[in-house]
Amino acid sequence: MPASEPPPLPVSEMPLKPVVTFLAVTFAWSWGFWALPVLAHRGVEMPWELSRWALAGGPAAWGPFAGAVVVALMRGGPAHLWAFLWRATRLDFGFVWYLVVFLTFPVLIYLAVLFASASGAMLEATTAMQHPGTIPLAFFVILLTGGPLQEEYGWRGTLLDPLQARFGALGASLVVGAIWALWHLPLFLWPNDAGPYYGRPFWGTLLTLVLISVLFTWVWNNTGRSLAAVLIFHTMFNLSHWVFPALEDDTAGLTLFGFEFALVVLVVLLFGPRRLIRRA
Repeated sequence: MPASEPPPLPVSEMPLKPVVTFLAVTFAWSWGFWALPVLAHRGVEMPWELSRWALAGGPAAWGPFAGAVVVALMRGGPAHLWAFLWRATRLDFGFVWYLVVFLTFPVLIYLAVLFASASGAMLEATTAMQHPGTIPLAFFVILLTGGPLQEEYGWRGTLLDPLQARFGALGASLVVGAIWALWHLPLFLWPNDAGPYYGRPFWGTLLTLVLISVLFTWVWNNTGRSLAAVLIFHTMFNLSHWVFPALEDDTAGLTLFGFEFALVVLVVLLFGPRRLIRRA
């Protein structure tokens, strides 16, 4: 049996060293690998296969996970690391939050596509819409190789709580969202097909990730800091963009941003900016 996860530290005992260490490892790892295709695109001679290997499906995307592992080892050695990794198996976060993590992004993104289509946008059916039987398999592929596993141990599992202790839930969410977006910046510096986001201006990703970071904190805090919940939430965000072509049309994209902004405002008003937890 794994060692139990220690309780969160009080605010007064939240050191900044783990945050700095996490960010240093994360950015050095990911940007170091992503520098290969950037340099190749700018004319530096290197094997194209090496550049392709360094894309999102390769080692670069594991930067946040690597940073989280280093911090966990710093905090308590192998036993603490094992307990930390094991937290992703805890699935007892309540039926209502299962609905939230599985349905929020599919509903928002589908409604944005529906609105754009009703407004006259000509959106082509995606591969997923043409072959819906592939969607369950795609869920697990995305979970394990498409971002959630590589990132959520870092952004929410390691970085979020120390920042919440200092800036509150809303402030920490905005900071994490900005860092999350900045981490993706090299993917915008060369033409690539690593995802549907990178053919668009970086500011769109920046604003979107800052917004949805608030929703991730909301889920994290209300599910007892469940890694499983944010892993599923992240998977459903990526999966929904694969299923519905919201980013293929400006109307759909702007509508989706408006829906996300409205939901964030509603969550902050109902749950409070300090903790994003609604209590009597």
